Amino acid sequence: MVSIPIPTEQVSQKSTTMSPTATIETRSECPLSKFAKGFSRSDRKPAYHAMLECYFDDSSDERKERHCASGGFFGTDEQWDAFEMMWSNETHGLKEPFRSTDCECGHAQFKEWPKPSRDALMARLVSVIQVAKLAGFASIVPVKAYRAAFPDCKEDDPYLLTIPHAIMNMAVIGERMGTDINFWFERGRNDAAGFDFFRSIQKLNWIPSQRLRAIASDTKKLRPLQSADFVAREAFKHIDNLGVRPMRKPLERLGERVFFIAWTEGALRYLAAHGGPQNQELLAHWDEIPDAPKLAQHSLWLAIQGE
Repeated sequence: MVSIPIPTEQVSQKSTTMSPTATIETRSECPLSKFAKGFSRSDRKPAYHAMLECYFDDSSDERKERHCASGGFFGTDEQWDAFEMMWSNETHGLKEPFRSTDCECGHAQFKEWPKPSRDALMARLVSVIQVAKLAGFASIVPVKAYRAAFPDCKEDDPYLLTIPHAIMNMAVIGERMGTDINFWFERGRNDAAGFDFFRSIQKLNWIPSQRLRAIASDTKKLRPLQSADFVAREAFKHIDNLGVRPMRKPLERLGERVFFIAWTEGALRYLAAHGGPQNQELLAHWDEIPDAPKLAQHSLWLAIQGE
């Protein structure tokens, strides 16, 4: 599977470096969030081994005509504990869960906010992600190219391809880091499809699939899903703006912590000729197939460095 190019060395007990430079700390202490009250991650049993928690959301243009993306952040319990405290401190005065589109565009609860105030909040939330040392990933599908490769597809099918792609990349990361994976995404009409993808990938004869432990959906009251909303939108805007506008400021600041993979026309045609997204064995072993087209990898750290 096309995945984030992280080091394959055994993860040390203290830390590991995610390429390009994002650090994932792994410790065995049982974190505060396992026992705390409130939204989110508090009702699970304590885990005494390294575990990555992955939170993903989707983004697209309003008519779902250009690109769609599944994006999110992942990190250890301790990183998410730090995130929860800092994010809550910045957003506690909001009437509703934070949504990046509303904040940027002055919609909904941000309707009366002046632009400098909205920009300042966005900047502080980017700082939260930086300090928490979360790493980000997004899978992006060009809608027109997908519909050309699959002319009989349904409205949500381009987006649905991003789900197994994201899950498989998280499984690969878990395998390389020697950690198991818990996966969350925002609750919506495609919940059943997401659960089915996760379970079917778990059953594959594929070593990384053994790292997948649990999947759940929740609302934006789950604060990590608010951050997932942010990176999914940034992934969509980045690929939508390529060659048209400069890199957006929030993404420029997070460039060293995020990595996007976009499906190409050639890759989608190849997928269509070999069973489509239902052929999960193909997706899992994509990189091992000599004639399988490469997907477009967007390392934003390299882009910022001008490489």
